[in-house]
Amino acid sequence: MKPIIKLYLKAFVLIAISSFGVMILLSLSDFSKKIILKDIITSLFFGLFMSLILVSYHLYRIKKNGIKIITDDNIGVNQTLTIETKLCLNEVIQKIKIDPNFGKMKMKVVENGIILETRTTMKSWGEAIKIIMNSNKENLFKYQVSSSPKLKTTIVDYGKNLENINKIENLIITHPNNL
Repeated sequence: MKPIIKLYLKAFVLIAISSFGVMILLSLSDFSKKIILKDIITSLFFGLFMSLILVSYHLYRIKKNGIKIITDDNIGVNQTLTIETKLCLNEVIQKIKIDPNFGKMKMKVVENGIILETRTTMKSWGEAIKIIMNSNKENLFKYQVSSSPKLKTTIVDYGKNLENINKIENLIITHPNNL
């Protein structure tokens, strides 16, 4: 099954079930087959409508970030990338501190890396961005960069974590004139 179809189905099922659960809780006093059938139908239509809107916008934002072919890896909310650069960890930290996007984020230095946390916005409940140094060979540093939503139940992030990964890559990647 195609990754985009899986995401539409996942969103539909989770939204429809959540909607049905709320409707049942709200109509506990009027428990009849007619009301339950109405709640099921309403939940199915609501799930379909919301999944079409949310996943379509998610797909639009991912394509806007430069993704041409949708795969299981790039459609999900958890994004990971390995980056090689000549910048040591302290230089990476300095670049992040002076960057207008990442400098405002909450930063925690951990063993062999850093963790950045974004704030809650209208588009997101926030993300956790981890930059962990994997190896250091002859002044060539390899970093594992990952970006994930803080809220683990996030189904779609509208390409925000992919955007975070791309921005980190552009910030610390070694360009030919820096070699």
